[in-house]
Amino acid sequence: MKKFILQLKKARHTYLFTALGILLILFPKQIGDAAPYIVGAATLLYAFVNLFVCLKFPEAGLSLGDSVVKAVIGLVSLTLKDKAISVLGVIWAVVSLHEASDEIDEYYKTKHISFISAGSIILTIVFAAMLMMDPFDHFITHLRILGLEMIAASFIRRRIKTF
Repeated sequence: MKKFILQLKKARHTYLFTALGILLILFPKQIGDAAPYIVGAATLLYAFVNLFVCLKFPEAGLSLGDSVVKAVIGLVSLTLKDKAISVLGVIWAVVSLHEASDEIDEYYKTKHISFISAGSIILTIVFAAMLMMDPFDHFITHLRILGLEMIAASFIRRRIKTF
């Protein structure tokens, strides 16, 4: 507990990640119910800002196509409401699998992988598959896992920066 308190004092972003992580762990059902609106609005905002930047400042190198796709995802999420959890669950799973594929490629190129990294990749693939098979049933579980991940990530990042 002392390390936890010390970490909170050292980095302000840790407060936000820890608080969000705790909320995701304690209130996954309520957050899951609001997820289509939260994700839809945030994704639309992100898409519109990127669209503006793409059109106004093409030298920024942002993807116009990516912005349009994100706008569609945001609109679908807001429009489907209750059914949006299945769409969001599958999208979340696909994004997770894509990140795992990037990690696999990186480890294949470097020929170096740790036991923890390999375990993380395997868990990511298993959880993503579970989410794709039954997004409604596994969405709340994934919100709790995300909460744990947010708390752990904030402390891992802080620890790496201090070395």
